Amino acid sequence: MMATLDKQRRKKLQKIVDSEYGYREYQDDDVEVKISGAVGLGVFAARQFAPGELIMEVTGQLMLKDAYEGSLFVMDLDDDYLMEPAVPATFLNHSCNPNSDLVQLSDMTLGLVAVCNIEEGTEICFDYQWEAADWLPECGCGARNCRGWVVEEAGVKKMRRLTKNLSASKPR
Repeated sequence: MMATLDKQRRKKLQKIVDSEYGYREYQDDDVEVKISGAVGLGVFAARQFAPGELIMEVTGQLMLKDAYEGSLFVMDLDDDYLMEPAVPATFLNHSCNPNSDLVQLSDMTLGLVAVCNIEEGTEICFDYQWEAADWLPECGCGARNCRGWVVEEAGVKKMRRLTKNLSASKPR
């Protein structure tokens, strides 16, 4: 029976995979994946994008919503399907003050469109707008209008109630 990797060993081995094989690296004429502060990796503009300009097409593996038990990288495609995005979109980070918007391009693809001028070297991010749930992470985007959680604006009050209830139920 094979032993499960502990977090330290996994992190050490992942560094070897990253440096030796480059599976998580990506660069083309428009975007590149590189380190993004404390959140890990992010997608950065390799050139300037004008407002309304398509930054990238987002493709990936499609899955039925009711059968999905996967990562936080998943994106809503429609009422029935989710998409596990392929690189580089896997590394798009959330911001409460995004510089791009996720739109549906076809039945099976999404697109990332600039909502403002994006200068070369700027991290490209969009607002995940997740529905409030007790498993959602706190937001660390640093925007002046940061909502505190990676949720849609309408979900902020529910997140406050959920976190209040969770902290009240923890033993002291």
